[in-house]
Amino acid sequence: MKNNLFLCTAMLLIYGAQSFGINDAVKEGQNFQSAITWEPNGGRFGDNLLSYSKAKWLSYRHQIPLLYLPFPHSDELIMHEQENIYTTNYLQLFSHVMHLPQSSHYKLLPNSNTLYISHWKTDVVIDWFDAVFIKELKKNIMPRYPIEKVIIPDGCVSIAVHVRNGGGFVVDNEQEKERCPLRFVPDEFFIAQVERLAKMFENEKLYVHIFTDHLEPAELLTKFKKALKNYQITFGCRMEENNHKLNVLEDFFSMMEFDCLVRPGSHYSRFVQRLGNNKVVIYPESVKKLTNGKSIIDVIAIKKRPNSNTRWKTKKIVIA
Repeated sequence: MKNNLFLCTAMLLIYGAQSFGINDAVKEGQNFQSAITWEPNGGRFGDNLLSYSKAKWLSYRHQIPLLYLPFPHSDELIMHEQENIYTTNYLQLFSHVMHLPQSSHYKLLPNSNTLYISHWKTDVVIDWFDAVFIKELKKNIMPRYPIEKVIIPDGCVSIAVHVRNGGGFVVDNEQEKERCPLRFVPDEFFIAQVERLAKMFENEKLYVHIFTDHLEPAELLTKFKKALKNYQITFGCRMEENNHKLNVLEDFFSMMEFDCLVRPGSHYSRFVQRLGNNKVVIYPESVKKLTNGKSIIDVIAIKKRPNSNTRWKTKKIVIA
């Protein structure tokens, strides 16, 4: 255990020290070792967190500096202070620029004086159980300024439900919703999983908060209340004007503090699961195609853990 602690501490010291060298090199106009950044992906907050995390993982594993590419809301996070912000001025430091392929057939050489650029489709397998890396992510994906989080009532089991509807985001059209059925799941899925949790905690009071980009959240709330009227549930939801640009960080960091999370296949709430304190998470695992061309969820996954310092135990259930 002492050896593992020493190794983790040493890795953090080495990894954290990378940022100083590249800044010094820029100031002095010197060439530098290799570094990595990423291409803009045009997506929303969760998509950008994934691009950041992929480049961060490659930086960590290959011991090369990260050049951070700002994205919407990232200037409100600690990463904006801690990371080296990429500008075209950095190009003068490198002899080569290499765009990583989408496949995993690439090799990063720390001393080749190359700027590596990852694509959002680049195959990067992140070890989400690497304690040093996760600690670094949590440190950087934190708000720079105080934010107003959802207040969770005392004396209840709290359930965060992330309903990703699109919120007027231009890319989230009907064609995209059909292409990504795990990301845009029907309301009935969320209602069924809240009911599952109500039965799991049948002797407990429940607080269910709906986090959504739905343009008419009141309609969604009414639908949930009607379907779950037989259970002892107090509901919450932001009722003011809503769209995909509002309350992005407030909802993101609020969801992390709920006991349970019911989510779609969205990178936004995947990162809530990865970085937060949820003890139970339910999400759609797979879909199957029907003869009419429509898709239905056929398998769900239920993850459980006693606290955020332990590994998840996953159970998969066939529902269709």
